[in-house]
Amino acid sequence: MRRERMLRTAAATAAALCFVVATAVAAAPSGAAEGDARKFVQGTIDQVLGVLHDGQLPLAEKKNRVEQIAYERFDFELISRLVLARNWDKFSAKQKTDFIDAFKKHLSATYRDTLNNFKDERIAIASSRAEKNGDVTVMTLVKGTTGDTKVDYRLRQNGGDWRGIDVIIEGVSLVQNFRSQAQEIVSAEGPDGLIQKLRDKQIKSPKPKAQKKA
Repeated sequence: MRRERMLRTAAATAAALCFVVATAVAAAPSGAAEGDARKFVQGTIDQVLGVLHDGQLPLAEKKNRVEQIAYERFDFELISRLVLARNWDKFSAKQKTDFIDAFKKHLSATYRDTLNNFKDERIAIASSRAEKNGDVTVMTLVKGTTGDTKVDYRLRQNGGDWRGIDVIIEGVSLVQNFRSQAQEIVSAEGPDGLIQKLRDKQIKSPKPKAQKKA
């Protein structure tokens, strides 16, 4: 009887270990998934540079097209959830919709302005890294005349398609930057106060550090 109990215990332990290992393997992105994520980023880069290098397009139209690409390739609802974190549940359904809309427009306006300084930079994928939750971070270098800027994109699959959920510019995470500001404002002024500050452009977007000379 004792031997049978030991065998059953060993079998149960082995089964549990197999389950844990199988779950861990399923949760980690495969090499193929990493490759797909890199292709997604490369496709986005090609689209954006194709627009920016089009000498027939006026600057305003370039901004509009780049903005549309960003809207299609970033998951702004998930980014909003990540930014608000525990505060997400404090927002009503309407406030959540209003926040996502205001946040999207705020980011769009901020990064549209950066296109004014586009000087025929090149963008190259440097490497990629598997993250938890099946995410993948793809690291890129923006190569300019005054030096390189590191820009990392964290991606997550949604319905089988990759979408951007964070941008890290020279080590500064867009999500973390906005989260720290959002927490302070929600605590002091509530959800409506945060939404209004976004609309009034009173929240700062992360800026890259000064570029180093090559």
